[in-house]
Amino acid sequence: MTGNKDDANDITQETFLQAFNALDQFNGESQLYTWLYQIAKNNCLQFIGKKNKTTFLSLHELVEKASSPVSEEISETEKSQYIAQVKDGCLSGLLRCLSLQQRLAFILNVLLDLPIEQVSTVIGKSENATRILVHRSRQNIRKYLCCNCSLYDSNNPCHCENLINFSLKQGWINSEPVINGDLNRIETDIRNLKSVVDLYKTLYEETMSDAFSNQIRQLLANNEDFSIFIDKKVK
Repeated sequence: MTGNKDDANDITQETFLQAFNALDQFNGESQLYTWLYQIAKNNCLQFIGKKNKTTFLSLHELVEKASSPVSEEISETEKSQYIAQVKDGCLSGLLRCLSLQQRLAFILNVLLDLPIEQVSTVIGKSENATRILVHRSRQNIRKYLCCNCSLYDSNNPCHCENLINFSLKQGWINSEPVINGDLNRIETDIRNLKSVVDLYKTLYEETMSDAFSNQIRQLLANNEDFSIFIDKKVK
């Protein structure tokens, strides 16, 4: 939601502090992890509401301005690795073009695989309204990709390799070679995020079990930057 790991960490900490301080107000009408999501959602919306909104038009203008032939000094192996990172950045950019409610619904339902019923509770909408938000978010992303992305139509103007030079200059992608086998970073991110969701789903227990404590310690020990939330300001 924030597009920045440090901001996300701050909001996560604030969410758990607020939940702890208000625990006596939790009435059990929803599962505890749903209640936590609601607190996190409100913190995210408050934070994001203070920032300038990215639109599909501004993303299109940026891509159009930034596109340039890839440097001949870059090998085919390096190119494929850079393209994988450009794709990650594209998803992050597209998410920030969605309205806040669409972004919430898309991340919770599509990326984190929460059922519509739970998503509707978190965002405070009816199940039907939530389905519409997810549908519209998919439509908006698909519409942009179909009109711009060469992966959808070879005649489209946006080619991943043409964004490599610009992304390297901006520091949006790693200039060092990517570790072999780590080209599917976005899938790895989503799997890691789903493990977090599974962790939250155990929070309906009144007391914290040893297994739950061990899961938290393991999650923290294996913590990695989530590339789909990386945010770099355009200068």
